Amino acid sequence: MNDKFRKFFNVMTEAQRAAAEWGGLKLGWSFIEPRLPKGDGHPVLFFPGFLTTDGYTSALRERVEQAGFKAYTWEGGFNLGFDEETAAHVAARLREVYAENGGRKVSLVGYSLGGFYARELAREFPDMVRGVITLGTPFGRMDDTSQASPLPVDKLIRFFTKHSVHDSQADIGARSLTPPPVPTTSVYSRGDGVAEWQATLNPRTRQAENVEVYGSHLGMTVNPLTIAVVIDRLAQKEGAWKKFKPHADFAAGYPDGTDAVPPKNPRWSFAGREESRLFGDAKSARKKSKTEKPKP
Repeated sequence: MNDKFRKFFNVMTEAQRAAAEWGGLKLGWSFIEPRLPKGDGHPVLFFPGFLTTDGYTSALRERVEQAGFKAYTWEGGFNLGFDEETAAHVAARLREVYAENGGRKVSLVGYSLGGFYARELAREFPDMVRGVITLGTPFGRMDDTSQASPLPVDKLIRFFTKHSVHDSQADIGARSLTPPPVPTTSVYSRGDGVAEWQATLNPRTRQAENVEVYGSHLGMTVNPLTIAVVIDRLAQKEGAWKKFKPHADFAAGYPDGTDAVPPKNPRWSFAGREESRLFGDAKSARKKSKTEKPKP
C-alpha cells in the first residue's frame, strides 16, 4: 500500500476501528483473560493521552485491577499538555501513590502523550518506579512534535500549552528517545492514525522492547490484545524482566514486528545536566516520599 494512502486510510478510519476494538474487547476478553498471569498487588499509575481524562483509561484499569493489581488514576482532569503545573502534579501523584503503598515501587502506564510523562518520571525517579509501559506514545519525536503525527496535533498542543516544559530542553530529542533506567515496553501499531509508528519505537537495549499490535490509536486502551500485553508485562517478577512472548492461544493475533528497525540509542544521561530535570530536584523528591504518611 502506498505510504501516503496508508496514512490517509489510518487517519480516516480511526474512529471506526476504535469502535471495532471496543467490540472485540466485549466479545473476546472472556477467552483471553483466563490465559493471562495474575498480579502481585503492586500499584500501577495510569496517565491519559492528550485531550483525554481518566475516563479514557477506565476499561484498561478495570481489567488490570481484575488481574490483581492496584490501579491508580492521574487525577489531573483533562490532559492539556506538559506545562509546569502538570509536571508538578504528576510528580506529586507518583510520590503520593508510592507513599500510600509503603514505599513499594509503582508501575507507570501511559497512553499517547501520557506515556511521555511515564517515561520521564521513571527517568528522574527510578527508585520509585518498577517499570514503564507506553501505548502509542511518539517519544521519538518530542524534539519536533510536528513530525510525531500525520495530524496537526502539535498546533493543538501549543494552543493549550503556551509554555511547554520540554520545549525549554535543547536536547529533549535525545533525552526522550533514550529509554529510562527501568524495564520499558512500547506498544505500537502501524495502523496508528494519530502517532507516527516509527516515532514510538524504543532503541534496542537490554531492558526495552517494542510490541506491535493491530489496531488504531484511539482504540489502544480498549484493544484486548493491547490490554493483554499490559497485564503480562505488569505480572513479571521484579528484577526478572524478560521480553514479551504472547500466549500460544492468541499469539497469531500479534504481528511479528521483525522488520521494524529500532532507532539508535542516544544514551542520554543526567551527567552534567542537573538543570535538565523536568520535575525539580529528584533527590529531595525521593526524600520527601519516604517521610510522607500513608493516607488512612
